[in-house]
Amino acid sequence: MNRPLIALAAIACIAGALALAACSSSSEPGNAPQEGTSGDTYAVALPAVPAKLGEDDAEAWLKTLDENLLDADFLASLSTFSYKTASAALSEPEASTSKDSEKGANSTYSPVSLYYAFALATQGAAGQTATEMNALLGATDPAAVAQNSGNLFRVMASDPYSTTALANSIWMSDNDPFKQSFVDTATQQFYATPFAVKFGTPETDEAIASWIKDNTRGTIDPQVETTSDQLMSIINTVYFKDGWVIPFDVENTKDDTFHAADGDKTVSFMMQKFDDPREYVQTDRYTRASLGFAGGATMSFVLPAEGVTAGSILSDAALLEESLTAPATDLARITFTLPKATFDTSFDLIPPLKSLGLETPFSDQADFSNLTEQPAFISLIKQESHIAWDENGAEASAYTNIGISKMSLMPEDVPAVDFKLDRPFLFAITSAQGAPLFIGVCGNPAA
Repeated sequence: MNRPLIALAAIACIAGALALAACSSSSEPGNAPQEGTSGDTYAVALPAVPAKLGEDDAEAWLKTLDENLLDADFLASLSTFSYKTASAALSEPEASTSKDSEKGANSTYSPVSLYYAFALATQGAAGQTATEMNALLGATDPAAVAQNSGNLFRVMASDPYSTTALANSIWMSDNDPFKQSFVDTATQQFYATPFAVKFGTPETDEAIASWIKDNTRGTIDPQVETTSDQLMSIINTVYFKDGWVIPFDVENTKDDTFHAADGDKTVSFMMQKFDDPREYVQTDRYTRASLGFAGGATMSFVLPAEGVTAGSILSDAALLEESLTAPATDLARITFTLPKATFDTSFDLIPPLKSLGLETPFSDQADFSNLTEQPAFISLIKQESHIAWDENGAEASAYTNIGISKMSLMPEDVPAVDFKLDRPFLFAITSAQGAPLFIGVCGNPAA
């Protein structure tokens, strides 16, 4: 067990959260049986997250790629999911809130974070709920989503050049039984660390927040509030940090004017001129150019043409995807003049996902019978993100929290009743233990 995981386990244990596997005293991954209140036993293997390979270990890297082939259809569906949900989230004015700035003025959304949390939640869905969720995932073969997600996770975790770290966890109500097959998939393909907790307590809220903070390297310190009717939280984190292939010279950083929608602002701009020809894309709607990171990642920038707004590109999923992925058409010696920036964003992702046709998972018709026998629905999809870039490089992080809660079932034929207390009435206040504390009558509220 690595040291960060030990620390996280300690937090959960001290907080009163009985971790299914993380509280095991073993230093190696193994089985940690946990008795459920119904008598079910969960034998959960602590996920053995693949270690990053050394840059000189080419043989092991090639073996990893060979054993975890990235299916072309899966990558295409992930791309479609990413731009479709990004368009919905970033163009929905009420979906995001940026700290220290105008609502929605700055926003960073992580498609891969939502994908992993959402794909794992889908493993617990059945019937129409699973049909709608798989449709949003764009899964041509729903049965293969977990395997393909696992392959991508293993490749990203092992990549000797990558500076991206993914982590998953599942936080389960300790009073409710869950399907062993779901837990096995969560730990074996999504590498989710499992915890059994009492939701709706400060201890659980603190443990979840600490797990997120640790796995985003302290860049996000969330306020977590769970409720007692919650069955599960499925949480993904993604963290990225890397330096530019060619850093900007701080001597060339100057203050200049940024023409914001609400007026001109004075900000610090970095400047770098590339004498070697570089690829770029220019159309009548936008121009795109990219900067490379030392680890092989890239950061693309799309500048809308005069008269075209960023919002009009964001609101069109196909145009958004085109602007960020269309093959380069030209070469030029590019001078980048880029404002330094840092900002944090919080998203409520249920409204954007509803706009994409997802309804059943959020309703009283939701079916998560592959997760639990308890009727349940998705009550929360929250994402918070952080991003910053300067002369040296960029750092970005995000977490996605999908909350699944118990469903209160209602009889089918429920009459409607008008209860208008406009004449004398009685009242009573009773303690939680059933003791009548107050009994009275209200004959004249105006007296």
